[in-house]
Amino acid sequence: MLLACAACGGDTTEPVVEPPDPEPPPIPAEATAWIESNAIPFDGSHLSLPHDDIGFLRNLVGDARIVSLGENTHGTRDFFEMKARILRFLVEEMAFDAFAIEATWPEANRLDTYVRTGEGDPAELLSGLYFWTWNTESVLEMIEWIRAHNEAGGDVGFYGFDMQSPGMALHNVLEYFDDVDPDRTDSIAARVECLNRYANDPSGRTPDPNYRSQTADYRTSCGAALAEVYDLLLAKRSDYETIAGENAFAIGLQSMRVAIQYHLMIAEEQSRDQSMAENTVWLQRQLGPDARLVLWAHNFHVSTQPGAQGSFLRQAYGDAMVVFGFTHELGTFTGVRQRGSSYLGLDQMLLDDVQPLSHEHYLSSASAPRFVLDLRNRDLGAAGTAWLSSQRNFRTIGCCYNPDTPTRYWNRLPAAEWFDVLIHYKITRPTTVLEFRYPDSF
Repeated sequence: MLLACAACGGDTTEPVVEPPDPEPPPIPAEATAWIESNAIPFDGSHLSLPHDDIGFLRNLVGDARIVSLGENTHGTRDFFEMKARILRFLVEEMAFDAFAIEATWPEANRLDTYVRTGEGDPAELLSGLYFWTWNTESVLEMIEWIRAHNEAGGDVGFYGFDMQSPGMALHNVLEYFDDVDPDRTDSIAARVECLNRYANDPSGRTPDPNYRSQTADYRTSCGAALAEVYDLLLAKRSDYETIAGENAFAIGLQSMRVAIQYHLMIAEEQSRDQSMAENTVWLQRQLGPDARLVLWAHNFHVSTQPGAQGSFLRQAYGDAMVVFGFTHELGTFTGVRQRGSSYLGLDQMLLDDVQPLSHEHYLSSASAPRFVLDLRNRDLGAAGTAWLSSQRNFRTIGCCYNPDTPTRYWNRLPAAEWFDVLIHYKITRPTTVLEFRYPDSF
């Protein structure tokens, strides 16, 4: 940048050159040596690749019942492809049999039906998860792989654990009462109408004004009505299970719980992450003690930082869960472009340079273009791992990004405390978002 010299006069003015930003301090040689000796490179990310170069996952995962896979942005193709590749390895080599994504539970069950039976249009059902983040070429490819695996004799389920959309959950509850207690359906519909009138339609859209816009007294009254329906289900459990079976009752009760979780989130009585953890534990119990589950969500949600989904799951599963965070240095990603408080639509955007002495800066000192780094069981007192023991900047981008303020997407955190393993890329590419084709109905 050139600055005018205010003290000079006439034509003798000469520009004063602003000094360049100082070079970031070098990474300590001991840290680079430790990263270099512990980084495990792999050949690529696509799920079609053979397993040879990622056999190390056996030791990283061990006997874990849950493997949680994060992502720094919701629009990075390499992250999505690698997560699908890890899923395939865990299914084919380590007997994992369930997959669950950061998407609303009832809608994801339709994809479970597809991967097991072939019923439905997978692209339409993927659109029916409502999120552009998942409505991508990479996720559809993974779904088609699960279907092919099951068609060849496998038994892998597809699930969701989110609760941000109560429409289909309430629809399921009313359908269930139609099946087991039709005389009560009208009265149940009247009780849940306080939320149902503000619930999403099959395309995910909600009325305006929405449930959040209602008064606190309205929501308190509505929450009590929803709880009454839940309690009624529990009270009639034996009768209803006799009529339609235990599995149908479990689905009906969980549908009601998801609707209540939505209310609790809006009323700020229970966080979304706590509800997602609750749903994950419920799913694991439904699948049985031998089930092994792969979770897919943002880095924040899978992490064990206080308040995140992963922190609640760590309390429930301890070391039986392994958390993978995903990081990158350079490249492009898909996201919603943001300017101030305005959201300008999907766009392909450029990652800013890594912050000096951030976790990514340290990871960039490795020579491999992509690698896995186990952060557990290290010598905390060693010079080469001291950087992992302190809070450092860590890139955190979700669905949306303002390129005018890149520093706001860097947050100080202790990566080795919140993630067990990091998967790092020198450069990554954007996802390819598909056209939305929603199901016609719930």
